[in-house]
Amino acid sequence: MLNKPFTFTNKPFSPLNSVVVNIIWANVIVYFLFLILGIFPFGQTLFNLFSFNPHQPIYISFYSLVTNIFLHAGFMHLLGNMLWLYFVGTILEDLIGSKHIVRLFIFGGILGSLIYFIFAQLTENSGLLVGASGGIAAILIATAIYAPNYRVFLLGIVEIELRWIVIIKIFFDVVGLLFTYHIGGNLAHLGGYLFGLAYITEIRGIWNFPKFKTSAFNRKPKRSATVNINHSKSPSQEEIDAILDKISANGYDSLTAKEKEKLFSASKK
Repeated sequence: MLNKPFTFTNKPFSPLNSVVVNIIWANVIVYFLFLILGIFPFGQTLFNLFSFNPHQPIYISFYSLVTNIFLHAGFMHLLGNMLWLYFVGTILEDLIGSKHIVRLFIFGGILGSLIYFIFAQLTENSGLLVGASGGIAAILIATAIYAPNYRVFLLGIVEIELRWIVIIKIFFDVVGLLFTYHIGGNLAHLGGYLFGLAYITEIRGIWNFPKFKTSAFNRKPKRSATVNINHSKSPSQEEIDAILDKISANGYDSLTAKEKEKLFSASKK
């Protein structure tokens, strides 16, 4: 079922909206909030506080790895990003679901910020980073890989496969890295592309993210055996399960004589 289209009559953050629409609402609301705050002397200070400053230790402003994704330097910056997010993000959300869109958007943006941070340690030509383009880049490349032959109409006239649009976009981002002075946005795009590539190939089963097992003390031990109970006078399966759980937790010696008898009786069946 196709997602409900974005209109300003939609209630912000409604569960009836697609996640892409709610992300757009978040960006639009934050933009106009800071536009209003900009009237006051402290407005720019707040904007800078939530922007990502690559020359500040990450452990001090770690929150800005996320908050900067929802900030934009101007209306055209916001409009361009939201158009990309809407027209491509809604396609991918229909194909793979909303939870993947959230992960791509947030973690793509975070990796973009981190790559910009690494670059900033090597050069002085770097300022504050804002914008959703890193997260959007992750969604773009994920869509192109997941549905490379998906066809769209540019301006409602020219039919073209989505992968070619993304390839052209990546090409201009690479050119931007080589020939522009302010390359923060392009580096953020690069981080987004890398995360989107890794994420979409993982959910397609091409490879797997490392899985970290939790401590055995933090989870309920699995039983090594089950006992089938068929006789009406035998202990019930629930009783046997409770006894086995007690053994797993405290050992066999913790059982009462009656519990041992029930276990022995069940094991003979």
